[in-house]
Amino acid sequence: MVDAVVSYAVQKLGDFLIEEVSLRQSLRENVLWLRNELSFMQAFLKDAQKKQEQDNLVQQWIFEITSVANEAVYILEAYSLDAAKDGDYAVGFVDRLKACSCIHQKEAKFHNIGKEIQSLKERVMDISRKRDTYGITYMNINAREGPSNRPNDPSSSLIRTLRRAVSYAEKDQLFVGFQEVFQRLLDEILKK
Repeated sequence: MVDAVVSYAVQKLGDFLIEEVSLRQSLRENVLWLRNELSFMQAFLKDAQKKQEQDNLVQQWIFEITSVANEAVYILEAYSLDAAKDGDYAVGFVDRLKACSCIHQKEAKFHNIGKEIQSLKERVMDISRKRDTYGITYMNINAREGPSNRPNDPSSSLIRTLRRAVSYAEKDQLFVGFQEVFQRLLDEILKK
């Protein structure tokens, strides 16, 4: 009886470890997939916002895609920060001891990022399914005449203007903390 319990526990632990290693190894591939998916989302959103501003189904679909895109950006930033820390090398004994104690935390972060990417993949598939289910296939500006499809329509341009992100940063303060370096670089460029 005890052998069966121990055998079952060892099997479950082995399955868990295989799943974790697989998740960790596919993390970079998943991040690349997510970046590629974001570029397609961005291209779609540009077209959809121009062409379908008064179609409620498309507006809801755009909202869902934008939500997924925002979460994807958050995940990619978290991955970039954690991946950048991978290059830290321990020099002394204390540094090596710290590095060993932090491995668990770093692996937990990568595990969470992998799970979040898997969740986003499922949401993207769900959004694609909704497009097919609700018949959101129209994206051709010439196929339908309407006020929102005219490029010079004032209401259309107003909506586009309101949707654009506005930068409140001053032009000379774009590089916080690097004003001197930026000015030297600018001077060198302008000399040539």
